[in-house]
Amino acid sequence: MTLQNGSVISTQSCSGTADKNSNLRWDLSPEEIRHQTQRLILRIKQAYDTVGSLDIGKVCFENTLQVIANAKADYAASRHVLDFPQYVSPCKEVRVASTEADKCLSDFDVEVSMRADVFQRLIALQVPLTIILLLCDQSIHRKACDASTVSAPCSAGLARCQRRSSKLQAFTEKQSGDLLPESERFLGRLIKLGKRNGLHLSKDIQEEIKSISKQISELSIDFNQNLNEENTVLLFSEQELVGLAESYVNGLEKTEDGRYKVTLAYPHYFPLMKRCHVPETRRKMEMAFHSRCKDVNTAILEQLIELRARLAKLLGFSSHANYMLEMTMAKNSENVARFLVGEQERQYLLSLKEDDCERRDLDFDGQLYAWDMPYYMNQVEQVKFAVDKDKLIEYFPLEVVTEGLLSIYQDLLGLTFQQVEDAHVWHDSVKLYSVQDSVTGEEIGQFYLDLHPREGKYGHAACFGLQPGCLGHDGNRRMPVAAMVANFTKPTSSWPSLLQHHEVETFFHEFGHVMHELCSRTRYAEFSGTQVETDFVEVPSQMLENWVWEKEPLRRMSRHYKDGSPIPDCLLDKLIASRVANTADQTLHTKDRADTAAEFAKHSKDILGIPATPAGGYDGQYYSYLWSEVYSMDIFFSRFKKEGILNPKVGREYRRVVLEAGGSVDGMEMLKTFLGREPCQDAFFQCKGLTQTITEQNSH
Repeated sequence: MTLQNGSVISTQSCSGTADKNSNLRWDLSPEEIRHQTQRLILRIKQAYDTVGSLDIGKVCFENTLQVIANAKADYAASRHVLDFPQYVSPCKEVRVASTEADKCLSDFDVEVSMRADVFQRLIALQVPLTIILLLCDQSIHRKACDASTVSAPCSAGLARCQRRSSKLQAFTEKQSGDLLPESERFLGRLIKLGKRNGLHLSKDIQEEIKSISKQISELSIDFNQNLNEENTVLLFSEQELVGLAESYVNGLEKTEDGRYKVTLAYPHYFPLMKRCHVPETRRKMEMAFHSRCKDVNTAILEQLIELRARLAKLLGFSSHANYMLEMTMAKNSENVARFLVGEQERQYLLSLKEDDCERRDLDFDGQLYAWDMPYYMNQVEQVKFAVDKDKLIEYFPLEVVTEGLLSIYQDLLGLTFQQVEDAHVWHDSVKLYSVQDSVTGEEIGQFYLDLHPREGKYGHAACFGLQPGCLGHDGNRRMPVAAMVANFTKPTSSWPSLLQHHEVETFFHEFGHVMHELCSRTRYAEFSGTQVETDFVEVPSQMLENWVWEKEPLRRMSRHYKDGSPIPDCLLDKLIASRVANTADQTLHTKDRADTAAEFAKHSKDILGIPATPAGGYDGQYYSYLWSEVYSMDIFFSRFKKEGILNPKVGREYRRVVLEAGGSVDGMEMLKTFLGREPCQDAFFQCKGLTQTITEQNSH
């Protein structure tokens, strides 16, 4: 495909690309995956052994921190050809081998994270810096500095103290060198992670932590593999699918007796749950969806909850949630706001159901069930905003959306995308693109697009970082590589792949993660791309979602699939007005143990006012989506909406301040730099239609 502001290039014309990406092979056999996994483990272990065997009195930046940094860059660049195929390979044997490699590497991750010998040497490297900082308040420091230094900020005093005390300076440089800010952050992070793994605790506790961590790792991999390999198909007659768009029904396979095959993959499940008029069809789908791998995965989840709680308590945290939140912007669960569906919203949905039942001559029992929620929440948009979803989808053929989306990102961030012909990929439907800076022409990264479902493939939409953008052992910059994996409806001989608007939003969101991976320019793999606080990681992508709710970008990525005509203004206006229709959130992870089916049922009834599906369900910890949405809205409305949503000057500043920094700077510092002030919640409340309500509450 030829892109706006882009072109098509061949692999032969990317000679530099091939060298930089020599580690990324997608044709490894199961045996090669197993062999390379063991070689990688041995290579990285040798690097850590070298650091762990150092004389503590001789540790310095070059023989300690730099060795670990090189090992981490090597590991991150080499690992994903081994563990990524489990999500995308069309060959089951390769997926199984990749899953086993992931388990093996995850076990190794635990071993490396529990290296007390390496931790001690990192502490020794940090000690001189700590001593100097402490001296800022001691008399010896005051003697080394003149009166003006004592009254100056500590950082200035530290610098002057180092200049005046040659003996102290020599000791400092020998141990840790003049560390760059990112190097100091890297050292501090490694030590903090060591303490989070209990390396400051007794040997017995360390061994227990290691055992629990390995169990958690293996169970998590099994949980995901079970979902990826799930291949349930439900059969429905045409009458059982009343209400679904013609494009949806025509995209389904049929049995010999004329029934339609509906899978539990997202492109089948969500449209059916939102649009099908037949409650029994929705009930069957909802029960099947939440029963995926029910027996085996429910048992796994209950083990995970108990193990995570044990681990948190060993490390001195009150719950697993607070253990996880220590490394976020939120810091603890008391700071996390919860956004719930209230009684007023539930009553409105019930009234919609009552009217719907009367229209279709169905019994109304006064209850909202789990299989009712997507359907009637979708009705809110149709009743309140009159959005015609059947008409709207006709304007979002996947090829048009992709072309428009890529052109918007190019113009906004100062980039050029070129499709690579005859690229080495894992499936013939996958495309590879090269990314250059539009001013310098420098190739800054590559990304893959794998957009359609197939058996055994990862069932959600996600961005996978495949190679970090950091400095290699030779001091040269590694080129970042990422993949966007999604499950948009496949085209057929008679129908193109057509996207619902929420799928366009998903595409824009996940591709925002791809840009975060590719635009980052950090020194260390530890901070490359999306390696940021977990409740900041969604901020860049959520901010970019705003473009699918604005007229100009929507026009650039839409055309009618038949005649190429634009979306009518009346339909576009209704779509944009429908943005505030629904918001809900649920979290779980504060308990020591749980009967997950019972917990799901309790929270579903208490929070949503609806009984849960008898099959039960899985927990979720998505507060960070709403937490980060506050910041993403602030960025969009304060800068882009005010200065131009396609303003390349603002876009490039955003790329420089937020995307290029990766995790090398605190998320809050990035926000303050880009906004020019502390972030606030005003834009979030305004976008959710809550401003008037809050104003009224504050007036009483």
